[in-house]
Amino acid sequence: MTTLCPACWRVVPHDARRCSHCGADITILHERDFRDKLMAALTHPIADTVIRAALALAARRDPEASRAIETAMRRFPNEPHVLAGLLSALIVVADDDARRIALDALGHRSFIVRRAAAPVLEHIGRPASETECARREL
Repeated sequence: MTTLCPACWRVVPHDARRCSHCGADITILHERDFRDKLMAALTHPIADTVIRAALALAARRDPEASRAIETAMRRFPNEPHVLAGLLSALIVVADDDARRIALDALGHRSFIVRRAAAPVLEHIGRPASETECARREL
């Protein structure tokens, strides 16, 4: 039986106390609180896991959610469906950072990303002005 190291996400034996790849003390990492585990999951190599972690972090109304989601978005600049999933988490956060991130997404080359940014701005209640939209498309 194997498991994943919660620090580097590589496969390690289920009974390992230390990761053979990164040296992390796996027993301590499992004891982290849920928020820290969600933040770490934003670095997971599987995009679906990253999106689920972002949604859970947003649902907890974590004050760092927007910035953490923005950092995760930088890992997937050429994957519009992943970016759209991460943007959907910002609807729940609905803070000034979420608005800024959604406004930046309006300038993305993918229609999928631009379309995913619109509901974030509508939900926050401050849709982008035409000037803001035009400026980001340059």
